[in-house]
Amino acid sequence: MNRRQYLARTGAAGVSTGLIASLAGCLDGLPGSSEGSDVEVSDRTGQRALDRAAGRLNKAAQSLNDLEGLENPEEVEFDPTEPRAHLDAAREHLETAETELGDDRAADVETLRSYADALDGLLSVTVTVTDETIADDIDAVNAALEEEGDLEKANGIVDARYTKISDASHRHTQVDATITEIDDERLADLAGIELADLEDGAATLGDVVTSLETLAGAYDMTIDDDEGYGALEHGQSHVDDGEYEAAQDEFETAETTFATSLSQLEDGRAEAPEGLADYFETAICQNRHLTEAAAAFADGAAAAADGDPAARTYQSKGETELEAVRNCTD
Repeated sequence: MNRRQYLARTGAAGVSTGLIASLAGCLDGLPGSSEGSDVEVSDRTGQRALDRAAGRLNKAAQSLNDLEGLENPEEVEFDPTEPRAHLDAAREHLETAETELGDDRAADVETLRSYADALDGLLSVTVTVTDETIADDIDAVNAALEEEGDLEKANGIVDARYTKISDASHRHTQVDATITEIDDERLADLAGIELADLEDGAATLGDVVTSLETLAGAYDMTIDDDEGYGALEHGQSHVDDGEYEAAQDEFETAETTFATSLSQLEDGRAEAPEGLADYFETAICQNRHLTEAAAAFADGAAAAADGDPAARTYQSKGETELEAVRNCTD
């Protein structure tokens, strides 16, 4: 899908192209090594541990670059095993550095720990947004809407996915806060990277996770059992039973829910990455027709309650709008 192609092309894996470029040149000769340090110590154990921690962290960041250049989004894969191994090793080196170095180097250790925390968060968010089963979940929901499939199952799928993406969004917020607190000059001295590059990479990843959260949230409302598509079905059941006032209430609830989802999608589309555009367009199409369908059914229920023969016209219009929903992915 285009979403993954976007991630591959822009380096939205959490590290910007500038960051990768800066890391590539620093792995062989890291600042903070014996040549770059002006701290004189007789035992180099602590300093070597600090240098090795910086090197491992940079390798963890650089490994995210594996997503670049892949043009077929169906083949995009991200395996966090290697970068996490680098992170684990870096944290062990930092434990050694903290033990061996004096209190005057505590700030250096904490800076690299913050760098590690930021990378850890970026890796976690990257795993979430590059999960290939996101496309499968969206296909399952679309199929349920278009073919009158198992909406209860689809609702469970969306709930689970929305939770994961929301957790990733929260994690990204924590990463931003961590990056903000890092001393940029100290990080450059220790690891040879610019904090601005780390910020840019995090911002790019943030755009992706924010858009996915908007999309998942909209689908969550659309097929909600009580207020979304479920309300539409409840209303139709009331119509079948001749309970027109109750039907009108359900249809109006559905209309409000679909309209809210539509508004959020339209607002989110303006900021969505190119690779997510098709997903947004499909969801917007679906919610636009669902809103019109619910409004028509509500008018039809009101007319039926008054014995107005126009109820059939409204019912027909609503059914036409529902049929249009099924064509949104064509």
